Amino acid sequence: MPPRIVRGWNEPLRRAFQREEGQMFEFEFPAVPGAELEAPRLFVSRLVPELDKAGRGRSVWGFTRHLERSRRRFCSGPLSEDPSPSVPSPRTPPPQSSGRGGSGGPGAGVLSRSELLGRMNRALASCAAREDMFRCFGRLLLPVMGDWCDLDVLRDGVLQRAAAFRMPHGELHGPRGGPPSLLAQRVARTAAAELLQGPGEQVSAALSSGNGDLAHVREAGPLDCMAVPLQLGGQLVGVLSFATRAPELRLDEERLTLAEDLAGCVALALETDRLRHELERNRSAERRVETLERELQRQAADFQTLLDVIPVGIGIAHDAGCRHIRQNPWFARLHGLPIDSNISLGAPDAERQPIRYLDANGRALPPEELPMQLAASTGQEVLDVELELEVNGQRRGTLVISAVPLFDEHHQPRGSIGTILDVTARKRAMEAQRFLAESSAVLSQSLDPEQTSRTLVRLCVPSLANLAGFWGHWPDGSIRPLSVAHADEAAQAIAHELAQHFSVPEGHPIREAMATGRSWLLADLENLFSWFEPQSELERALRERLGIRSVMIIPLSTAHGVAGVLTLASSERTYTEDDFTFAKEYAAHATYAIDNARLYREAREAISLREEFLGIAGHELRTPLTALQLGLQSLARQSATATKASDLWKWIASCQRQGTRLGKLVGDLLDVSRITSGRLPMEPEEMDLSALVEEVAARMGPELEKAGCALVLKLESPLAGQWDRSRLDQVVTNLLSNAMKYGQGHPIEVTAEAIAGGVRLRVRDEGIGISAEDQARIFERFERAVPDRHYGGLGLGLWISKQIVTCLGGHIHVESEQGHGSSFTVELPRKVEG
Repeated sequence: MPPRIVRGWNEPLRRAFQREEGQMFEFEFPAVPGAELEAPRLFVSRLVPELDKAGRGRSVWGFTRHLERSRRRFCSGPLSEDPSPSVPSPRTPPPQSSGRGGSGGPGAGVLSRSELLGRMNRALASCAAREDMFRCFGRLLLPVMGDWCDLDVLRDGVLQRAAAFRMPHGELHGPRGGPPSLLAQRVARTAAAELLQGPGEQVSAALSSGNGDLAHVREAGPLDCMAVPLQLGGQLVGVLSFATRAPELRLDEERLTLAEDLAGCVALALETDRLRHELERNRSAERRVETLERELQRQAADFQTLLDVIPVGIGIAHDAGCRHIRQNPWFARLHGLPIDSNISLGAPDAERQPIRYLDANGRALPPEELPMQLAASTGQEVLDVELELEVNGQRRGTLVISAVPLFDEHHQPRGSIGTILDVTARKRAMEAQRFLAESSAVLSQSLDPEQTSRTLVRLCVPSLANLAGFWGHWPDGSIRPLSVAHADEAAQAIAHELAQHFSVPEGHPIREAMATGRSWLLADLENLFSWFEPQSELERALRERLGIRSVMIIPLSTAHGVAGVLTLASSERTYTEDDFTFAKEYAAHATYAIDNARLYREAREAISLREEFLGIAGHELRTPLTALQLGLQSLARQSATATKASDLWKWIASCQRQGTRLGKLVGDLLDVSRITSGRLPMEPEEMDLSALVEEVAARMGPELEKAGCALVLKLESPLAGQWDRSRLDQVVTNLLSNAMKYGQGHPIEVTAEAIAGGVRLRVRDEGIGISAEDQARIFERFERAVPDRHYGGLGLGLWISKQIVTCLGGHIHVESEQGHGSSFTVELPRKVEG
């Protein structure tokens, strides 16, 4: 490059580095004889600085475009030749003209092509924003190039209106992003400049967009129009269009040539602006990347903190074989190994740790069956696998392990992440709850105190103790084992033999627990029997063979005192406070069973006494009643011939009825005793149910007549079967008596009929009825549906009837609605089986 041109570049470069004006300038490259450049050529350059973070110039980008047309002087009239081919220095101020904005108007002074281009280059170089660049176009190009200018830019392959200028020049006009003119669209397709001279319809049509704006353009009255493509590096970047409405600003070939030169400056300015925005975007992207990097570092630090403090084990493997697994601090503490240990079972021999994972059957899993290895090899989640952890041959707890695979960019497994939960405490709690529930169910199966005490100690071995015993008061007042159990069958005989010889002496913790209800935890006991001297060598030998190390003593306290003392002893482990707490909870559950067994025994004794009393009372009452009935019957026969026998007979009959009633009550009480003790006799015989009903109806006729209840019998005859006649008579009598008592003088209907496999007896009244809530309990002993002050009786008739019917193989039920009577139905098989 010639030295003169190099010197011409120095000043613009300095200004570009210092971010001053003047980054765009022209220069002429001289002709080179014998080369392709045989004539001088004019170039325009645009310098764009690239800045560092501090805003200082780091480098300069240069864009140079060749101006192919010869430089000419122009004015408002025809363009003239430029007398001076030299390029003015950027420091030399351009010649002034009389036009606005530094450009000539009608009658303006002569302004050379190079001066116009230089002024535009300098003005564009000082524009920092796109809006300023567009306004610079308007100020410099109008009215030199006409009074109408459109700038259309190619964005994403679509030509769009970027700016429009109308006289007065320099003002933006119209909305952006609108459709370009048809002329601009045509020039964009052909990439060739086009000039249309008018006036005429052709000019108006070319300036319209084809979207209904032709009338508006026609009204503006354009005379001439032209458009030139904006190209850079052979690529179209937009179209620059001009038009004139003034006769003194007619467009011709000279102005078309100038427009083509100006198009190069405009294209370079647009490209510079694009590069500036792209540079800003790149810088913004760099700042965003830096922000994201800082955020990523912060999140990585947060994630590491989470791994350090979370009470969950985390294992991470970055290889598909999971031969190296890193652990977080919590998992390292669970293992009892350094945090940088490789905990993979598939690790190289030099890194492998003494770790094993056992399944529910106690089998040690190989590496390929572990959750993290399965997730990495299959690419699928492995969830909630429960395993026992063993380190250096010692159980460390129960773990629930889940694992998910890690994938590479080709979605192939490249490792896995595992989460490990220590559920040892939860599992023990669940097992404890299950043990308590199962033991409560087992203890409640028996209400015998001796059986309950044996079950109590049997459930404790071997889950809670090697040796368990339940201690209580014997009839002689001593405190001895009521039952003992040992986990070893061979030691069971020793425990029984010791229980036969051992009596708790004074001062022993068992005796104190029995007296005060205080629990004892003897965690580390060298000699369980160190509180007293053994009474014989046999006792000493037996005690030494049991080898007890740790003992818990828990009294079973009830509202009535201490029911007994539970002792739990182990020869293999040392009891902890957790064991002690659980043992006391188990003892609380066992207390209910022991207390229930005691209450049941007391209840049985009370019932036995009551039944005995009722039996004696019944027999004692029946003897004088029998004598009374015999005397009354004799008196009735003798008074038949006496005067006023009717009066005497009335009193005698009343005594008989009362005696009969008392006899029935006593009979009911005796039946209660027999039924409760399971000794209700049954003597089945061939009989006719219909005949029995007629017999009972005849016997109760006077009472029914006195109550005002008409009796309606609907009987099928015969209804033969094998039943106890006296008991069935008792059932019919009870049902008729109830119907008469609660029927309120309404008719009573008795139906007897045959059914499939047996017979049915129904007694229906139209009395007060029974509520739904009372229907379920009226068949219970001593139960009534009405107050006893209004209706007499013991409340035993329906209960006795139900027991009799049940013994005869049938069943009884009631259908009733309060206020609408009741219907009692008895269904019996024709023959009692068994």
